[in-house]
Amino acid sequence: MPRSRLLLLLGVTAPAIACALVGLTHPMRLTADTALYWQNMHIVLIFLFPLIGLAPWLIARRVNRRLGWIAALGGYGFATLYTALDILAGVAAGALMLGGEADATGPVYAIARVLARIGVWSLIAAVVVAGIAALLQARVAAVPGLVLAAVGAYLVYPGHIYFPVGTASMGLLAAGFALLALAVTSVTAPVDAREATSTP
Repeated sequence: MPRSRLLLLLGVTAPAIACALVGLTHPMRLTADTALYWQNMHIVLIFLFPLIGLAPWLIARRVNRRLGWIAALGGYGFATLYTALDILAGVAAGALMLGGEADATGPVYAIARVLARIGVWSLIAAVVVAGIAALLQARVAAVPGLVLAAVGAYLVYPGHIYFPVGTASMGLLAAGFALLALAVTSVTAPVDAREATSTP
Protein backbone atom coordinates (compact mmCIF):
# COMPACT_ATOMS: atom_id res chain seq x y z
CA MET A 1 0.00 0.00 0.00
CA PRO A 2 1.40 3.44 -0.93
CA ARG A 3 2.58 5.49 2.04
CA SER A 4 0.23 8.38 1.22
CA ARG A 5 -2.76 6.03 1.20
CA LEU A 6 -1.73 4.50 4.52
CA LEU A 7 -1.29 7.94 6.10
CA LEU A 8 -4.72 8.99 4.84
CA LEU A 9 -6.29 5.86 6.35
CA LEU A 10 -4.60 6.52 9.69
CA GLY A 11 -5.57 10.19 9.62
CA VAL A 12 -9.27 9.55 9.03
CA THR A 13 -9.69 6.57 11.38
CA ALA A 14 -7.39 7.13 14.37
CA PRO A 15 -9.37 9.99 16.01
CA ALA A 16 -12.67 8.08 16.02
CA ILE A 17 -10.96 4.93 17.29
CA ALA A 18 -9.24 6.91 20.05
CA CYS A 19 -12.56 8.49 21.08
CA ALA A 20 -14.21 5.05 21.11
CA LEU A 21 -11.51 3.71 23.42
CA VAL A 22 -11.82 6.69 25.77
CA GLY A 23 -15.59 6.26 25.63
CA LEU A 24 -15.33 2.76 27.06
CA THR A 25 -14.27 4.40 30.33
CA HIS A 26 -16.93 7.15 30.19
CA PRO A 27 -19.02 7.17 33.40
CA MET A 28 -22.71 6.71 32.65
CA ARG A 29 -23.63 9.52 35.04
CA LEU A 30 -21.96 12.56 36.53
CA THR A 31 -21.89 12.10 40.30
CA ALA A 32 -19.71 13.30 43.14
CA ASP A 33 -17.72 10.08 42.81
CA THR A 34 -17.17 10.35 39.05
CA ALA A 35 -16.78 14.14 38.80
CA LEU A 36 -12.99 14.32 38.83
CA TYR A 37 -12.56 11.64 36.17
CA TRP A 38 -15.47 13.13 34.19
CA GLN A 39 -13.76 16.52 34.15
CA ASN A 40 -10.29 15.23 33.27
CA MET A 41 -11.55 12.82 30.63
CA HIS A 42 -13.30 15.64 28.80
CA ILE A 43 -10.14 17.74 28.91
CA VAL A 44 -8.46 14.91 26.98
CA LEU A 45 -11.41 14.72 24.56
CA ILE A 46 -10.99 18.42 23.72
CA PHE A 47 -7.87 17.37 21.82
CA LEU A 48 -9.45 14.32 20.15
CA PHE A 49 -12.97 15.19 19.01
CA PRO A 50 -12.04 18.08 16.66
CA LEU A 51 -9.78 15.71 14.71
CA ILE A 52 -12.85 13.73 13.61
CA GLY A 53 -13.97 16.85 11.73
CA LEU A 54 -10.80 16.73 9.62
CA ALA A 55 -11.65 13.38 8.04
CA PRO A 56 -14.28 14.59 5.53
CA TRP A 57 -11.91 17.33 4.35
CA LEU A 58 -8.99 14.91 4.00
CA ILE A 59 -11.20 12.63 1.91
CA ALA A 60 -13.00 15.17 -0.28
CA ARG A 61 -9.94 17.22 -1.18
CA ARG A 62 -8.36 14.17 -2.80
CA VAL A 63 -11.01 14.43 -5.53
CA ASN A 64 -12.03 18.06 -5.79
CA ARG A 65 -10.68 21.19 -4.12
CA ARG A 66 -14.08 22.92 -3.91
CA LEU A 67 -15.73 19.88 -2.34
CA GLY A 68 -12.78 19.76 0.04
CA TRP A 69 -13.43 23.30 1.24
CA ILE A 70 -17.15 22.62 1.68
CA ALA A 71 -16.38 19.49 3.71
CA ALA A 72 -13.87 21.52 5.71
CA LEU A 73 -16.58 24.02 6.67
CA GLY A 74 -18.81 21.24 7.97
CA GLY A 75 -15.90 19.66 9.80
CA TYR A 76 -15.01 23.02 11.31
CA GLY A 77 -18.58 23.44 12.56
CA PHE A 78 -18.42 20.05 14.22
CA ALA A 79 -14.96 20.68 15.68
CA THR A 80 -15.88 24.00 17.27
CA LEU A 81 -19.37 23.15 18.50
CA TYR A 82 -18.52 19.70 19.80
CA THR A 83 -15.51 21.14 21.58
CA ALA A 84 -17.93 23.55 23.22
CA LEU A 85 -19.99 20.54 24.33
CA ASP A 86 -16.95 18.95 25.95
CA ILE A 87 -16.02 22.18 27.70
CA LEU A 88 -19.53 22.81 29.00
CA ALA A 89 -21.03 19.39 29.72
CA GLY A 90 -17.67 17.82 30.49
CA VAL A 91 -15.13 20.13 32.04
CA ALA A 92 -17.49 22.77 33.45
CA ALA A 93 -20.14 20.32 34.68
CA GLY A 94 -17.47 18.21 36.34
CA ALA A 95 -15.97 21.28 38.00
CA LEU A 96 -19.39 22.40 39.23
CA MET A 97 -20.05 18.97 40.71
CA LEU A 98 -16.64 18.97 42.40
CA GLY A 99 -17.43 22.40 43.82
CA GLY A 100 -20.71 21.20 45.30
CA GLU A 101 -22.84 23.06 42.73
CA ALA A 102 -24.70 20.10 41.27
CA ASP A 103 -27.86 22.15 40.70
CA ALA A 104 -25.94 24.49 38.41
CA THR A 105 -25.18 21.75 35.87
CA GLY A 106 -28.71 21.82 34.40
CA PRO A 107 -28.37 25.11 32.46
CA VAL A 108 -24.87 24.08 31.34
CA TYR A 109 -26.22 20.83 29.90
CA ALA A 110 -29.07 22.67 28.17
CA ILE A 111 -26.69 24.94 26.26
CA ALA A 112 -24.34 22.05 25.50
CA ARG A 113 -27.15 19.97 23.97
CA VAL A 114 -28.09 22.72 21.52
CA LEU A 115 -24.50 23.26 20.43
CA ALA A 116 -23.90 19.52 20.11
CA ARG A 117 -26.98 19.06 17.92
CA ILE A 118 -25.81 21.75 15.48
CA GLY A 119 -22.30 20.33 15.56
CA VAL A 120 -23.52 16.85 14.68
CA TRP A 121 -25.57 18.14 11.75
CA SER A 122 -22.44 19.95 10.57
CA LEU A 123 -20.57 16.64 10.70
CA ILE A 124 -23.35 14.87 8.79
CA ALA A 125 -23.18 17.56 6.09
CA ALA A 126 -19.40 17.18 5.87
CA VAL A 127 -19.73 13.39 5.59
CA VAL A 128 -22.25 13.73 2.76
CA VAL A 129 -19.90 16.06 0.87
CA ALA A 130 -17.02 13.61 1.35
CA GLY A 131 -19.34 10.87 0.13
CA ILE A 132 -20.19 12.86 -3.00
CA ALA A 133 -16.48 13.25 -3.69
CA ALA A 134 -15.97 9.51 -3.25
CA LEU A 135 -18.90 8.78 -5.55
CA LEU A 136 -17.30 10.93 -8.24
CA GLN A 137 -14.13 8.90 -7.89
CA ALA A 138 -15.34 5.35 -7.35
CA ARG A 139 -19.05 5.38 -8.21
CA VAL A 140 -21.05 2.63 -6.47
CA ALA A 141 -17.98 1.36 -4.63
CA ALA A 142 -18.19 4.48 -2.44
CA VAL A 143 -21.74 3.79 -1.24
CA PRO A 144 -20.91 1.47 1.70
CA GLY A 145 -18.43 3.99 3.14
CA LEU A 146 -20.90 6.85 2.77
CA VAL A 147 -23.69 4.88 4.48
CA LEU A 148 -21.51 3.74 7.39
CA ALA A 149 -20.02 7.19 7.99
CA ALA A 150 -23.40 8.95 7.71
CA VAL A 151 -25.06 6.57 10.20
CA GLY A 152 -22.07 6.91 12.51
CA ALA A 153 -22.26 10.71 12.35
CA TYR A 154 -26.00 10.64 13.04
CA LEU A 155 -25.52 8.44 16.11
CA VAL A 156 -23.00 10.82 17.66
CA TYR A 157 -25.79 13.02 19.03
CA PRO A 158 -27.81 10.35 20.88
CA GLY A 159 -24.77 8.25 21.75
CA HIS A 160 -21.87 10.69 22.24
CA ILE A 161 -19.15 8.14 23.11
CA TYR A 162 -21.14 6.26 25.75
CA PHE A 163 -21.17 2.47 25.43
CA PRO A 164 -22.84 0.94 23.44
CA VAL A 165 -24.39 3.49 21.03
CA GLY A 166 -21.52 5.94 21.23
CA THR A 167 -18.99 3.16 20.76
CA ALA A 168 -20.90 2.03 17.70
CA SER A 169 -21.04 5.59 16.33
CA MET A 170 -17.26 5.95 16.57
CA GLY A 171 -16.72 2.51 15.04
CA LEU A 172 -19.05 3.27 12.15
CA LEU A 173 -17.31 6.59 11.54
CA ALA A 174 -13.90 4.94 11.49
CA ALA A 175 -15.06 2.16 9.16
CA GLY A 176 -16.94 4.55 6.87
CA PHE A 177 -14.06 7.00 6.67
CA ALA A 178 -11.67 4.14 5.91
CA LEU A 179 -13.83 2.91 3.03
CA LEU A 180 -14.25 6.43 1.66
CA ALA A 181 -10.49 7.00 1.88
CA LEU A 182 -9.88 3.79 -0.05
CA ALA A 183 -12.46 4.88 -2.63
CA VAL A 184 -10.89 8.27 -3.30
CA THR A 185 -7.43 6.74 -3.60
CA SER A 186 -8.57 3.99 -5.96
CA VAL A 187 -6.32 3.50 -8.95
CA THR A 188 -9.12 3.30 -11.51
CA ALA A 189 -10.70 6.73 -11.29
CA PRO A 190 -13.37 7.91 -13.72
CA VAL A 191 -12.21 10.51 -16.23
CA ASP A 192 -14.45 13.26 -14.87
CA ALA A 193 -13.09 12.69 -11.36
CA ARG A 194 -9.54 13.09 -12.63
CA GLU A 195 -10.54 16.30 -14.32
CA ALA A 196 -12.20 17.52 -11.09
CA THR A 197 -8.94 16.97 -9.21
CA SER A 198 -7.17 19.41 -11.48
CA THR A 199 -9.86 22.09 -11.14
CA PRO A 200 -8.36 25.21 -9.56
